[in-house]
Amino acid sequence: MTFEMATRIQRVADLRTTPVDNEIVIMNMAKNNYVALDDIGRRIWELLENPCRIDEMCHQLSREFEVTPEQAAADVFPFLEELKSEGLIRICL
Repeated sequence: MTFEMATRIQRVADLRTTPVDNEIVIMNMAKNNYVALDDIGRRIWELLENPCRIDEMCHQLSREFEVTPEQAAADVFPFLEELKSEGLIRICL
């Protein structure tokens, strides 16, 4: 399933994370690796604690990081695809 603006997503439960400076490191046991997220990735990760529509996330990020919602979406979609490929997020039906 591909992402659309109305898609609701959430991070996978029970992943171990640790903050490192402004970043967050996620221990991905399913793939036996670590994923490090910068400050913007960390903020997206925080927003994904609860089910969230992608369009709502983009609007929130546009306010916080002073970019247009369209620019936020252009950056968020590839990032979410990467998280999905790592098995770190799930689509909520």
